[in-house]
Amino acid sequence: MPYKHTQVGYVIIISMILAALVVLALEAPIFLLVPGIVSILFSTLTVSVEGEYVKLWFGPGFIHMQFPLSDIESCQVAKSRCWVWGIHGWPGKGWFFNVSGFRFVELKIRGDGKYYIGTDQPEALEKAIQGAMHGVLRRSLKPD
Repeated sequence: MPYKHTQVGYVIIISMILAALVVLALEAPIFLLVPGIVSILFSTLTVSVEGEYVKLWFGPGFIHMQFPLSDIESCQVAKSRCWVWGIHGWPGKGWFFNVSGFRFVELKIRGDGKYYIGTDQPEALEKAIQGAMHGVLRRSLKPD
């Protein structure tokens, strides 16, 4: 069953509005581009599980990733105590993709380490990925 969910990063949006107000107060309108671009690129994170892939993209989709289900070794709900918004690589931990909150789905990718996908629906995303992984496994084991 396909899964698709978009999480809105309200803290990012509010932060960028405040940054824009500061820029206006400093009378430097050219710098309004920075909070505007950040808002457009990172105010939402959409995750879908469709076909043979887990896909994610920020905002309109200029920044995106996809993970073949066949490369996912494990998938589980995880939590972080740190505020990690946007895209961050942490040595020894993996890559984080998030717009809000502290809950993630951790994907362990064969030969590529761990990726953490932020979501306000971690259990639903985990269930969708695991269900899709089992579907791919069943199809690969089915005799021709």
